[in-house]
Amino acid sequence: MLTRDPVFQVNSVLWLVAKTSPVARENRPYYNAGYRLRSLGAKLAFQAALREKLSKQGLSASPPEPDVLVQHLPSGDHLVFECKTTSFGFESSTTEQARKLLISCADADTAVGVAGEAYVVYVLTKEDCDRQTETLVQVAAELNGAGFNTSEYGTLGLSIDEKGLWAELRLSAESEKEHVTSVLGPVLITPDASGDARPLYLIPFDPTTEENQDPDERRYCHRMLLERFYIAGVQAIGTADVPDLLVVKADDLFRKATHEYSDKWQARELSGLKSRLIQGMAKTLNKGTLKGAVTANSTSLEMRLRNEEDRNAAISLLLKANSEQLAIKNTSGQTELDTPN
Repeated sequence: MLTRDPVFQVNSVLWLVAKTSPVARENRPYYNAGYRLRSLGAKLAFQAALREKLSKQGLSASPPEPDVLVQHLPSGDHLVFECKTTSFGFESSTTEQARKLLISCADADTAVGVAGEAYVVYVLTKEDCDRQTETLVQVAAELNGAGFNTSEYGTLGLSIDEKGLWAELRLSAESEKEHVTSVLGPVLITPDASGDARPLYLIPFDPTTEENQDPDERRYCHRMLLERFYIAGVQAIGTADVPDLLVVKADDLFRKATHEYSDKWQARELSGLKSRLIQGMAKTLNKGTLKGAVTANSTSLEMRLRNEEDRNAAISLLLKANSEQLAIKNTSGQTELDTPN
């Protein structure tokens, strides 16, 4: 089920707060209310005084790393999104992360460094939301009984019907804040176009969640990342002066491949992914007339372009190597993208 895929879930959240949208401009309650993406994979924090107390509760003091932080700019409030392929019960090992999220976000000033409230929101397929809420109620009660303050919490249920992809936010307690109440309930993210409501993936592949993906979906996401990474390489080569000793940085190509969202992505696994991508590109280019003219390290490749023939050869190699990926058409939700906010 697509709504259980973690990359699909993350991109669904990103579209909620994107400046552009596959749907009508007036149907963007999160963006219109002032919500903006703050970060992906950021570490939250605990007050130092909590560390001993956490240890006594059997919890490590290592900071939780939720998938997406969304900030309401006017108030400083945050929606702290954690994506899950399925709901989990109170006895699950996953509840340790839930405990730490609820404790950390109870003190938003420390957790995210901004005065305001932080709401822990689990992103799941809609049919799992009731069970997830029951678990969060139990976890919060347990923590309160142990003397911990806990944040408000809720679920973002994803569903697909004949109209498209929907996200429905439900929270554990009523709020009087207009920017909170205005985003409760179902919101259309992507209309169903040609029988597929999958949004354009702003982040095509996530190395932190690939083990939780269906193999076919993982291959789809990886091909999409390769396509964008190689196209960014073609653009860099095509605009270079020749003759030139061209340096292509993995960071620059990855930034283009993720529509600049990598600027806000803090996952430590990204370094290894970028290294594999740039070294794979160097291996693809180091052939024929370019053999011996391409070198690479973990962050960039260097290529000696002696003339237009070298440039054309490099572009041809990348396009040929990527022909399968270039043939893949992104599905519905493709809109002209602005710089992410």
